[in-house]
Amino acid sequence: MGMISETYSDGVCTLTMDRPDKKNAMSLDLLKDLYASLEKAEKQGVTIIIIRGAGKTFCAGGDVTEFRDSKEPGFQIDIMADYLNRSIKKIRNINAIVVAVVEGLAFGAGLSLSLACDLTIAEKKAILNMAYRRIGLTPDGGGSIFLPRLIGMKRFNELYFLSRNITMEEAKEIGLVNMVCDAADLEETLNGIVRDLKALPADTTKKVKELVNLALLSGLDTHLDRERLYVSQFAETPEFQERLAKMFKKG
Repeated sequence: MGMISETYSDGVCTLTMDRPDKKNAMSLDLLKDLYASLEKAEKQGVTIIIIRGAGKTFCAGGDVTEFRDSKEPGFQIDIMADYLNRSIKKIRNINAIVVAVVEGLAFGAGLSLSLACDLTIAEKKAILNMAYRRIGLTPDGGGSIFLPRLIGMKRFNELYFLSRNITMEEAKEIGLVNMVCDAADLEETLNGIVRDLKALPADTTKKVKELVNLALLSGLDTHLDRERLYVSQFAETPEFQERLAKMFKKG
């Protein structure tokens, strides 16, 4: 795939978002490629999928340049949210353990993507941020269902409304990541986890994920549809355009 680098080895598929010059921001093409790569991995019958970003950065969120340049930003974001949601649903329902490897930053939709995964390994200097509020948008990619169910309403409201950075120390404490390690130890830690996961009976994975989905993510599909509706509606507002213009002016 053009914007997703794929490697397969011994039942493990690694999908790397490959726009390092843009901090792996989610363009429409990247989102289409991500979903296609997940579908391919599912057909290959892999038992473990690793999602990471090139250039030691996970994902800066949606590509705001595409938002700015589109003549119909609401329509543009609607299509992008649709493809993102397809990937989120696939991650939650695929018969494989999906592991996010977070380096650098995971902002906005990038954070949502990491939260959708079954496990998250993070480099200790990485930063998480909801980011949506900065440009006047509501969350997408399941961010407003995964995060409050993981950390509760009050903390979710704090992280969205104040749009503050989340350090890996805090992320580990509140359950947003599973393991935090030094950059030098990241690959060794990942390889160790993969070895442990390979020892599991693969045919139980889907049932375990079904149980988790039933326990914590009931109504996910409907919620993703509502997120997509709201984020595309807000993308048509003058406030969104003003906030976007200020962001590029600062840059």
